[in-house]
Amino acid sequence: MTDLIFACVSGFGLLALSVGAFGVLDAYHKRGVGERRVDWLVALYALGVTANIVAYVMLDRWYIAAPLALMLWPAEQAFEKRGTFKRRGAKVDAITGR
Repeated sequence: MTDLIFACVSGFGLLALSVGAFGVLDAYHKRGVGERRVDWLVALYALGVTANIVAYVMLDRWYIAAPLALMLWPAEQAFEKRGTFKRRGAKVDAITGR
């Protein structure tokens, strides 16, 4: 039963990761700048990587899941390049007193 759950979760994760990778590439090459589609694809990539990490941890193969966590870094960089999660400088400046 555990193998079946692993296969389903990992299969979904690999499919989501593969489709979402197109959004990561679009973000890196600055294509589709005003399109929300790219943000959704990058989020789908991150969801796919997370699903694979969960699947391997469920199978008690944490030593495979640990390096997979590094695959989340390109998603963060893609969001940074797109400016999706901009830092709020005004609030930080108000708190620090600058």
